[in-house]
Amino acid sequence: MNIRLFVPCIILLLVAGVSVGENPTTAPASAGGDSSKGMAKIVLIDGETFTARDIISVGKTEAVFRTADRTTRKVPIRNLWRIRFSDSLELMNRPSQKVITLVGGGMVGVESIGMSGEKITAKCGLFGDAAFEMSSVAAIYLPKRGRRSTGLEKRCEEMSLRNSKQDYLVAEDKKGNWVPVPGALKTIEPEKITFRFNQSDRTVGMEFVRVIKLAKVSRKVVSPTGRIIGKDGSLVPFTSLKLDKSKLSITADGLTAGAVNLSAVAEIRFRSNRFVYLSDLKPEKIVQAGLFGDVVFPYRRDRSSAGGPLRVGKKTFAKGIGMHSRCELTYDLDGKFTLLAASAGIDLAGGKRGDATLKILGDGKELLKPVKLSGGKEALPIRCDVTGVKKLTVIVEFGKDGIDVGDHVDLGEARLIKK
Repeated sequence: MNIRLFVPCIILLLVAGVSVGENPTTAPASAGGDSSKGMAKIVLIDGETFTARDIISVGKTEAVFRTADRTTRKVPIRNLWRIRFSDSLELMNRPSQKVITLVGGGMVGVESIGMSGEKITAKCGLFGDAAFEMSSVAAIYLPKRGRRSTGLEKRCEEMSLRNSKQDYLVAEDKKGNWVPVPGALKTIEPEKITFRFNQSDRTVGMEFVRVIKLAKVSRKVVSPTGRIIGKDGSLVPFTSLKLDKSKLSITADGLTAGAVNLSAVAEIRFRSNRFVYLSDLKPEKIVQAGLFGDVVFPYRRDRSSAGGPLRVGKKTFAKGIGMHSRCELTYDLDGKFTLLAASAGIDLAGGKRGDATLKILGDGKELLKPVKLSGGKEALPIRCDVTGVKKLTVIVEFGKDGIDVGDHVDLGEARLIKK
């Protein structure tokens, strides 16, 4: 952006009234807050589930649970996918919620923010006091009362402020005009933010600041081994996790914090190198055709064929494949996997009119009976032995009605599992 554009920007700030110048014990599964049953749902990577009344320990290689029938069950971490306590909210859509987004894809709902040296400090429900290295923070969203951070994120994208090599402070004047100012963040205090612009330190009242976009800095990326999901929708990638003496502690790239508040946790997700999401693979062959030939809904990765989130019944899936009748996808597996697992159903975009048939072929042979899918129903679990399969083909056919109206088929969390 031309530097001459920022002279009126500073004038706007002045008009707005902004000053210019300066040994394990048992943890109850109900600690996560599932008040309906008082238990945690344990999900393994192959789709097997069981309930746990107590989480005895979670370490580097093994998790130990006391099941609903009071027996002890040990699960290798490599087989563990999720420990689920309760539902979570959509953080970015919560009115008035301040949010820190992280370079690694995480986000944390915060009550207040500050700055200490080269770290962003915050108070949040998950950790209490926490500090984030500035290089690990992508943005800080500070919506007005009643507004949502998702709207601020969209405005920043419209202003092309992503992946900038310098910090940006985005202020809103009394007339609702947005003012993006490039420079360098200096301090964050309860009532004001100091920002260096045009070789001078300037202070802006906190009530006028909507977004702080931090410069994209080259840093060593540490691959997470899992994610903590808060009831408020916070999502924090972690590199290691330990449950000891009823305290859950994690280490995370760029984060300094105390023990995790278990009562604020909705879910713990583990990352395993034993499976690959189907949506992370590129099909070797794609065949798509609508009923009338010229109207085709293309298959999508991590979205429904209608273009929205993958939603079947009451569930929303972050990962998966969106297909529409008729669609045929072929993948080259080269015999590397043993199991295909997914949740299949008609996306909410299809309403109750969706009617389709799902087929799974391995090297041209049916691996399971055709699955009939109807709109308005919950997703069906799919488990399919693919041991030795070189070419996997997923097909969505027209259903009994013979038409393609509403046939938006989702394969939620479709994944290929190794031995």
